[in-house]
Amino acid sequence: MLLRSILLFIKSQFLLKQISIKGYSNLLSRNIISAILQTILDQYQPSKPGSMERRNMFVLLCIITLCCIGMLSSCSGDEDDKPAELPLPKITSVSPAKGKEGDVVTINGNNFSPDATTVTVGFNGVKATEIFFSSVSQISTQVPTGATTGNVSVTIGNQTVQGPVFTVEEKVIDNTNQTPVNFKIAFIGDSEVDVAADAVLSLIKSEGTDAVVHAGDLGYDSNAPLIFENNVNAVLGADFPYFYVVGNHDDHLWNISGGYQQLLESRFKRLGIKWTGQLGVQSSFSYKGIFFVTTAPDEFGITSAEAGDFIRGQLKGNSSLWRISFWHKNQRLMQIGGKVDEAGWHVYEESRKGGAIIATAHEHSYSRTYEMSNFQTQTISSTSNIVNLAKDDLATAYDEGRSFAFVSGLGGRSIRDAQAGLDLNPWWADVYHSNNGGQYGALFGEFNYNGDARLARFYFKDIDGVERDEFFVRSNLQ
Repeated sequence: MLLRSILLFIKSQFLLKQISIKGYSNLLSRNIISAILQTILDQYQPSKPGSMERRNMFVLLCIITLCCIGMLSSCSGDEDDKPAELPLPKITSVSPAKGKEGDVVTINGNNFSPDATTVTVGFNGVKATEIFFSSVSQISTQVPTGATTGNVSVTIGNQTVQGPVFTVEEKVIDNTNQTPVNFKIAFIGDSEVDVAADAVLSLIKSEGTDAVVHAGDLGYDSNAPLIFENNVNAVLGADFPYFYVVGNHDDHLWNISGGYQQLLESRFKRLGIKWTGQLGVQSSFSYKGIFFVTTAPDEFGITSAEAGDFIRGQLKGNSSLWRISFWHKNQRLMQIGGKVDEAGWHVYEESRKGGAIIATAHEHSYSRTYEMSNFQTQTISSTSNIVNLAKDDLATAYDEGRSFAFVSGLGGRSIRDAQAGLDLNPWWADVYHSNNGGQYGALFGEFNYNGDARLARFYFKDIDGVERDEFFVRSNLQ
């Protein structure tokens, strides 16, 4: 009777699905097993007389049946323990197909996940940090910082698929402040607080100059900062836009109390000009629609590569038609006197690639290159009297960057001669030094010349009233 009771219990549990046979729990499987049990029950009648062998046979059949059930459960369970394979995601489109860092992008496709935590999106390998929405057919995300042009990828779980190319555009900094007609900037360097320097400042004032770019070496006296400041204010005024960068004779007086740094910051505050970085060292600012970048290669431990990277970062995405990159020191082949390689080529090349005019000093003479397509290799792109400014398009293999460089170091300290035949190098459009009648003076640039927003007229004029050099510059920047 005990065995019959056990068999009846097993049968009832199968019919009620309380015992699960993995992989065989469908109705057909249950009915087959239930029929087998019922047959055993019908055949096993302990009330009827019979031999012990008959009873033992039915006991054996029960044991065999239960073993088969266990084997079926074990084998089918192994299959169910395997994780279900997810269908492969597919990207059908990305909208929009191009944009800037921070723009929202929608990815359309199939077999995505409604759980955003399981979704990863990449832009040319750079992981998106924001997933705003996710469903089986659509993902909304944001172009991450540092993304570059390349394929969009989607990862669901451990499955990754590549989608179409997404073009990352430069993030444009709006600069709507237009340059006034015939806006004039004087470019000088290497001055002193004496009669010659005062004569240059007087020339600048008489030319109706609107701003000054002074490329370092502001004075040579231990009390130079305050003397220099008072001298500029006496001739041009305390609120005159006078922009300068540190020179090798200024660095020890730069960061002190009452030093050049504090005086420059005070001037900018009076003028209401906002800036980024450390003024006169590594900084940038806009004034009257013109974008200025200052660097100081070989000063305060700043390398050419670091200064060049700073220039590239500041020029990238700037929308100004006119950009001026200025620092103090030179490379030997970018001056005509006795200076050695100090600035490094990175600052020249990054400025050129960004379409910026390059203003330096340090050597006490004047020299100006033709339009150049590479400063490091001294490659001339044009000898025309009209210099074209253009920036390099990073989307092409060709280097489109064009600019020119000059040394304007006749601010009043001294006048030096050309050395080692450097003035005879073919990339010089004009040179002016003690051996060919050089005199103190300044290079002047008139931007938005006669109402042409993309044209500037440049001329070097000395304190005797002689115009030594004249040329035009056209901005092709977008």
